[in-house]
Amino acid sequence: MYTVQRKQTINDELVINDSKGEEALRLPVKLYIDDILAQYNRLRAMLGEAQHNLQTNPTDEVALTSYGLVLTELFSLIFGREGCDRLLAFYSDGDPDKCRWTEMLMDVAPFVSDVINPQVQAAMKERAERFRRMSR
Repeated sequence: MYTVQRKQTINDELVINDSKGEEALRLPVKLYIDDILAQYNRLRAMLGEAQHNLQTNPTDEVALTSYGLVLTELFSLIFGREGCDRLLAFYSDGDPDKCRWTEMLMDVAPFVSDVINPQVQAAMKERAERFRRMSR
């Protein structure tokens, strides 16, 4: 018997509490690895570059704008457009021109690096192994 297993998905949630410890935002995550892999890796690399540029030139408007755009694209990929919009609204208190980018990144980055990234890396490793087996 030949058995086929469906592609791996990432199903999780990010819950953000307000300063009183009460739930303020809940963002579901459902990602199909094959659908996001190339874009996820590209955006992670772009985010690293944008962070470096911002650290080098912290008052540069172009560096700040680039950082915000890449961060928004990464969060849109992970949380979907609606989830990203809700996240941005939360960190800007409803005023999109006043988003607290650094605070948002410091709060959400551990979720991305500790929850999402290991699953993406494991899926990449499994995918590479499958391709190696297919080529034998």
